[in-house]
Parts: sequence; C-alpha cells; structure tokens
Amino acid sequence: MFNLYDLTGGNYHVHRVLTYPECPNSKLEFDAEVRAVNAGEWSTLLNVTGTYDGPTDIVSAKDYQLTWTTDGKTLIEKGSATLGRSSGGSIRSEWSSTFTSPGRSFRLPRSGESVRVSVAPFKIAGNSMSYEWEGTVRAGE
Repeated sequence: MFNLYDLTGGNYHVHRVLTYPECPNSKLEFDAEVRAVNAGEWSTLLNVTGTYDGPTDIVSAKDYQLTWTTDGKTLIEKGSATLGRSSGGSIRSEWSSTFTSPGRSFRLPRSGESVRVSVAPFKIAGNSMSYEWEGTVRAGE
C-alpha cells in the first residue's frame, strides 16, 4: 500500500488541471508546494488560476476514481468524480496531475495502483466548505 507521504517523504510539488465536461469554459490549474513539518503536519503553498462558470451549489462527491502511473521521476494522476448539487442533478469533474519530489524516484507495482476513496458529506458554512476524504491505495487488481 502506498500514499504520497511514503512516496515523497512529505515534500513534493503538484500541478493539477481540473475541468468540467458540462462546463467547457471552465478550467482551473493548481500549483502546490507541500513540505512536511513533521510526521503529522504538512505546510502547503497553493496557487490557483483559471476560470469557473459552473454551478456553485455543490454539496457532495461520489464515483471518485483515480489512477496513478509513473515514468520513475514523475507520478502521473488521472481522476474524476461526480459532484452533487443541492438543487438536484450533478456535474462531472475530471483532473490530471503531476507530482514531483526532489531527489526521489517513484516506483509502483507493474500492475499499477487501485485507489478506493470515500468522501464524507460536505459541510458548508457561508463561503466555506470542508469535507473528510479517506483513501486506500493498493497494487492493481
């Protein structure tokens, strides 16, 4: 079983591009530097750019899917999730990410990785949203 802390020692850069097929004019890019302060705490510097013109009443996530592959130097992630709306209906989110970690190489099983994720109901208060995300990564099935 792998996680980003095991693979990177808690120090990595991630570039993520997030799109929404139902909203073709929406595209967000995230650049983050993550540094392990200690085994239980990380510090993250995040820069978000782009445009979003989709719904703003997102309250849940389901059908979370994620795939990791690597070329040895970069961890490549492809993912998607269905976001539920308080007004009913849903919107699909899709992303691709690259992770790099200074002085580290990424080694995954030849069979790849399988990720199972559960996302707790979103908590919304004014302009703030939070949720709990828990995932398990295993050798491909």
